Amino acid sequence: MRKRILIVDDVPDWRATLENILKTECEVVTVDSYDSAMDVVRNQEIDLVIVDLRLNPTDENNRDGMQLLEKLMEYRINAIVLTGYPEQTLQEEAENKYQAFDFIDKDSLASNFQRIREIVREAFGLLENVEKAKNQAIRAARALQSVAFTDELSSWPLRRFRKEK
Repeated sequence: MRKRILIVDDVPDWRATLENILKTECEVVTVDSYDSAMDVVRNQEIDLVIVDLRLNPTDENNRDGMQLLEKLMEYRINAIVLTGYPEQTLQEEAENKYQAFDFIDKDSLASNFQRIREIVREAFGLLENVEKAKNQAIRAARALQSVAFTDELSSWPLRRFRKEK
């Protein structure tokens, strides 16, 4: 099963670069706004989202990406934050309140794009482990064996399975 990732960024160059880097790893859908992202989330199965926090190039105070993280949490979709504004308070909110899988500064990524591929591979690897655990529980249930519904059967928030970064 090919995984699907949604990239949400208002800057066309970032969307194109990330799509080119990740298209061999997964199916990539790109959008430039909160509203477009929500249309995709409502109408397609998405495994992971990469979201920029500021989705309006003319509004320095725009934080539509944080609003999107809140919605993704409701849909139980894991997200990676990619931002040019890596403020500590925003990182804490994204990771602690909205359970973002990772929080990446665009400046640090610009010098090492391989890093985003590694983070996405890690997330997809963890998702595959959850899928294997679910399939094992289903097989046990079909065989009329006792099945425990543990946290390992839930893929959200994925960050709880992550080893220290």
